[in-house]
Amino acid sequence: MKISAVYHLALCCTAVICLQASPVQEKIYDVPKATVIYKISGGGALTPDLNLTLEGTGKLSFKDWGAVELLEEHIEEKTTGTLHYVAHRDMCEKHQKNQILDVDFKHKKIRERLLPEGKGTVNLTEGLSLTGQQMVANVVCDMWEGEGVKRCLYKGIPLFTEYQAVGILYREEAVDVSFDINITDKSHCSIPAYPVEKFALYTGNFKTRSKKTPKSFSERVKEVLETVRKKGWIDEPVPPREKKQLLEKIGEPVFEKEKQLLPDLLQTMKKSRACLVQAQSTQQANHCLNSLVKLKTYFTDNSQNRVENWEKERTKLLERFDENIVFLQSKMKCVRGAKNLHDLSVCMK
Repeated sequence: MKISAVYHLALCCTAVICLQASPVQEKIYDVPKATVIYKISGGGALTPDLNLTLEGTGKLSFKDWGAVELLEEHIEEKTTGTLHYVAHRDMCEKHQKNQILDVDFKHKKIRERLLPEGKGTVNLTEGLSLTGQQMVANVVCDMWEGEGVKRCLYKGIPLFTEYQAVGILYREEAVDVSFDINITDKSHCSIPAYPVEKFALYTGNFKTRSKKTPKSFSERVKEVLETVRKKGWIDEPVPPREKKQLLEKIGEPVFEKEKQLLPDLLQTMKKSRACLVQAQSTQQANHCLNSLVKLKTYFTDNSQNRVENWEKERTKLLERFDENIVFLQSKMKCVRGAKNLHDLSVCMK
């Protein structure tokens, strides 16, 4: 009996040691691995004379039930109307264990942050109610809805997300879902060989940014939606003054960039015009336009603005420059005094 008891105790101890050595892995998703490709869209009227549209793609790849995730976004934000502006945003993040690697493409470096335990897990259905099912990318998912939010989940994987506030929409919809992927495949968001910059413990919600980094469109819409909820304006129209302020919050990055770019555009046009007057050939004329073409990529997605035959185009091109310079010059006082996007939109009518 004593030998049996000792043997039984040894088995129990061995079991405890095994359990301690192999802790149960927390599952973020209810499938071991997958890749989801999204179509991203949205937009709305920021002012009566200014519309914003959002187009792009996104990708989520994960393995080990979500213990390792790769997130990717390529988005174009465009305004049309009284102001023309095009912004491109590329995002690539890797989440693993308690660590986030965030690629800064502009400065060619990687930000590394440690997540406090449990900080990376987000309850995607919090505050939402299950309203039914929907087919997204040939997969049936559960639709959850709340105030200004729709989200369709399949085994914890978001296949459809929509935020709507003050007439502005953000939508992320899966167009392809695969459960047989190799996460190391370079077709999935791969971390480039940039130097790593380490930061303190991460305290935000899944994002690593400096104070100067503008928030993404979806984050701005979510913040405005949260304000609308807190104020109790979900079931009634937002008061005009408050709605204008909330729209300005969504359009703030556009305002800040446009206020800087418009004076730069005027000065660049003046320099290009002075250079063109001296140009003796098509090659020289195109050289005069180099700086302007680079700057114009912020205002239009078409950067092609080249002279084909300087001898034939000279008079028309110089006249067009004169007209645009006079127009922009007349707007500069108003532009410098603009306090928000609405003011700037009125300036450029």
